[in-house]
Amino acid sequence: MKKKVFSILLVLILLFSFAGCGQQVKSSEHLEDYVFTMSYHDNFNILQLTDIHWNANTSTKSSMAYLDKVIKEANDHIVETQGPGAKIDLVELTGDMFMLVNEYHLNTFVDYFEKKAEEYGFLYAPIWGNHDRQALFNPNTLAKRFCNAPHCIYYEPDDELYGRSNYIINLTEDGSANSDVDWMLVHLDSGASFSETELTISRDYDYIRPDQTEWFIKEHTLYGEDIPVMAFYHIPQDENETAWKAVTEEGAELKNKFFRLESFGDNGNEAHASDFIDRAKEHNLKAAFMGHAHNTDWTYEEDGVVIGLGVKTGDELYFAHVDANSDDEAVQMGLASVGITENFDLIGAALVTITDREGSFDLEHLYYNERKDCDFVKWVKW
Repeated sequence: MKKKVFSILLVLILLFSFAGCGQQVKSSEHLEDYVFTMSYHDNFNILQLTDIHWNANTSTKSSMAYLDKVIKEANDHIVETQGPGAKIDLVELTGDMFMLVNEYHLNTFVDYFEKKAEEYGFLYAPIWGNHDRQALFNPNTLAKRFCNAPHCIYYEPDDELYGRSNYIINLTEDGSANSDVDWMLVHLDSGASFSETELTISRDYDYIRPDQTEWFIKEHTLYGEDIPVMAFYHIPQDENETAWKAVTEEGAELKNKFFRLESFGDNGNEAHASDFIDRAKEHNLKAAFMGHAHNTDWTYEEDGVVIGLGVKTGDELYFAHVDANSDDEAVQMGLASVGITENFDLIGAALVTITDREGSFDLEHLYYNERKDCDFVKWVKW
């Protein structure tokens, strides 16, 4: 682990030395500069935490206590199902980590994940969401804090590519850039619509831009078009709304599961249409996971690609209270898909386990509710 962290720090130092020349780089000419590497192994475990919304009103003590339970439950579940030695390898923070945050809460958040990374032996990879730009300081402060955190995988060059958190994690045979790539994990900024200044309160959702798609395609072509790909970003794109309508209004036979209790954002807005999924399908995309919609963790599969939202992590801001006796059709559809027969809150995490080099993976959603008598813990397999 220390060797991996040192390699990441060395790459970051070199990259910042390169990017600090005062001139924007062209992403297409510096594709390798966006890439980190980790060692691949079968049953590579990725814990997705999303929409934590750590903010100036957060009780750090209670929020940390909840995250402690979720991370421990996930790691214990991995050991129980995969055997001794298995663990969380990577934590994906898929946006809206913060909202109206001050520097104290920023520092406690990063310090917390550094402590957990040491304890469990994982690295963590943050992706910007729309609310992460709503800070009581310039967003550059947040970027620098991530870049300087030893267990955090993050890079932000001074380039012409749209957004902030566009980078690649290649899972390779020996964890270095000198061995074959087994999986590519692509990270994309889908929520850059807030301006990059302090105290911004404007609100306009965003999408994955064509230049980001082109950048990904060039990256994938560089390393090999047979490499399976998994994408992580914050705001769901048009495909989610299209698929939901197909299932509910047209009776389409799409495999789908979990809960969809609110809309996905600005999907359906023609100005926010993205070509990422359609084009990435031609480049061995196996799955795309996101967050943003707190009352939704719906997942579906179409054309061999699994597209889904993670479970909102924690009870900051708002979340869904699922009533097992509700007469709402969407609630009953979700309950039937997960086999749960009692009331619970739609908060927890998602676990993605990459099982082999051929593009296979398992997906489970964890619903974790703190209760006085006994915490509600439910794992549901995709």
